Amino acid sequence: MALSNIGDLALFKKRNQGVEELEGLLDLLPHATLLVEGRSGRVLLGNAQATQLSAYTRQELSELQLGTLLPGFAIRKLSHAAEDLPVELVKRNSSTMAVRLAVSPLNGGEGWSALSIQPAASIEQQRVQQKLQKERWEALHMLNLAAQQKELASTYRRILQAGNLLTGAAHLALYVEGEAGQLSLESVYGSGLDWPTRLAERDLGHLRTPKLWQAGKAVEAPLHQLAHANKLVYLASSPLDLTQPSRGLLVAADAAAGPPAEILTLAQILAASAMTAGMYREMNRHLEAEFARLAEQAQLNERLQENVQDGLIFFDNQLQLTDINPAAESMLGYTAREAQGRHANEILISTRSLLSTLEDVAQHNKLVDVGEIHLHHRDGSDFLAHVRVASIAKGEAVSQLAVLITDLSEHEDFHIRSQQLRQRAELGEVIARVAHEMRNPINNMSTGLQLLQTDFADDDPIQEQLAKLMEDCDRLEHRLKGLQNFSRTLDYSPERMDIGEFCRQQLERWKPRMGRNNIDSHIQVAKDTPDIMGDRRALDQVFTNLITNSLQAMDDQDGGVIAIKIKPISEDGKDWVEINLSDTGPGIPPDLREVVFDAFFTTKKEEGTGLGLAITRSLIMTHKGDISLQSFPGGTLFRIKLPAAPPDPDKDPDPA
Repeated sequence: MALSNIGDLALFKKRNQGVEELEGLLDLLPHATLLVEGRSGRVLLGNAQATQLSAYTRQELSELQLGTLLPGFAIRKLSHAAEDLPVELVKRNSSTMAVRLAVSPLNGGEGWSALSIQPAASIEQQRVQQKLQKERWEALHMLNLAAQQKELASTYRRILQAGNLLTGAAHLALYVEGEAGQLSLESVYGSGLDWPTRLAERDLGHLRTPKLWQAGKAVEAPLHQLAHANKLVYLASSPLDLTQPSRGLLVAADAAAGPPAEILTLAQILAASAMTAGMYREMNRHLEAEFARLAEQAQLNERLQENVQDGLIFFDNQLQLTDINPAAESMLGYTAREAQGRHANEILISTRSLLSTLEDVAQHNKLVDVGEIHLHHRDGSDFLAHVRVASIAKGEAVSQLAVLITDLSEHEDFHIRSQQLRQRAELGEVIARVAHEMRNPINNMSTGLQLLQTDFADDDPIQEQLAKLMEDCDRLEHRLKGLQNFSRTLDYSPERMDIGEFCRQQLERWKPRMGRNNIDSHIQVAKDTPDIMGDRRALDQVFTNLITNSLQAMDDQDGGVIAIKIKPISEDGKDWVEINLSDTGPGIPPDLREVVFDAFFTTKKEEGTGLGLAITRSLIMTHKGDISLQSFPGGTLFRIKLPAAPPDPDKDPDPA
């Protein structure tokens, strides 16, 4: 309750209110408060805080004139609202105290006024605290801006400037990993200290963990000797990476004031910021070099395709033609524009069908030598060719097929050359390695921010900035985890599974969340559905991704339905189990249906990694299966096909 609106309470508008009611009301106020009769200056009541501040009892206060307590305060000022009036308070023992007054005339005909009294020292302390909070907010804002600097040296300077605001330390230094296992002085804030330009491995000593040295304590490292020689009050240090202290060191010191209570936590935040900035620049450097290498390799491949005498055709994993070189155009009679997007069956026409071979290679990462075969030109003529089919993998999934055709009609005595195209990009491995390296400093930042949050009140303005930084850490962690999951090699361990029972368990696990969102679930399993050979962990991730997408699609509507229908089917002479998972969400726009399974495609902006459905498709293909999408306004259906397991000889036949 604020003093300024106390007079609006109905209690003060009564003419015969009780003393106990007024005392209880005054005790709710946060500061020492007196109720004074404005014309006479007589103290009517004082709250509990006023008795503590003045050392008078309530009874004694109610018998005093205001001039006895506040001899320098003019009674006429009681009729006007005022704040921050400097006066002296005379306590019961005649000692004095500098205080600040706030006057609030109360509504009503009695002419009462309420006086709020705060010790001047307390107000000054509040101002100091507010200034500190403002500086820390500016420091956190500066840390956000530091990563946007083009030059790493500028980023480091910004981090140390933020460190000065955050810790109050007059001297800060940053050491990073240099040559021969030494740490080199990279950036300095403040003047007057002759920081060593290098620190050897042995110089780190006890500095391998966050460490606070203060004047009078034992000297444990050369930097402590520097602090002692320069009569510093304290020197705090933190490794940039707690798991690898030799990666770098951040140091904060001051000769005038002692360290804040949370100095080591703040030092760890600054150290983690510097580590992340360095790793971000290193990652960019690696990526730029990798992109340059890939561009050069792509240019070389393009020239090879144009000049090689053998025909070269690329298909995607759905056997749609994506590229064809001039030699293959001449052999088959199709231009690149005419052949683009056509199915392999329309291009590679021969006396022996190649479809089963292409499908086999599309499901398994391997090279198949088809051998000599007669292929048909577009005009109907045929020629003898040697054909090889190679898969090009992206992670665990086959992304492309390369078909190499050697025209033997003109090169009968030429030895067949074998050339398996290698995967042109190792970018996935680079990103996975960098993502792994970045997780430790991000975790350190997150831990430091959590500790820092506990040092401020919940309603403190700095909490909002800390929360934003925590969200950034979580978002980075989420995206890095998604990248690692996408690039991780699956340890595929298939086992015989009852897919119907497995799907029932999946829906049962999600029922609590569905219930909260007013979403119903249904499952229908055909009686004669066979088992499948599947990896439980992989299929758990598949259905987790699909059900999560369905729930998110129905977030903005009142309820909905998720349904699973399972049945056996036969296609291409093979037995399959078909699983249809549908929802009653808004559906997927037509222009997005072709790209939802692409890696890094997402409509969730900040929350999504764009890898969920890409991983889902990869896992289904690992099971030698297939997944497709059908969507329309009011619903989306994912159709999954998995190979049926061979009959189980130990399983009793169905008596029905």
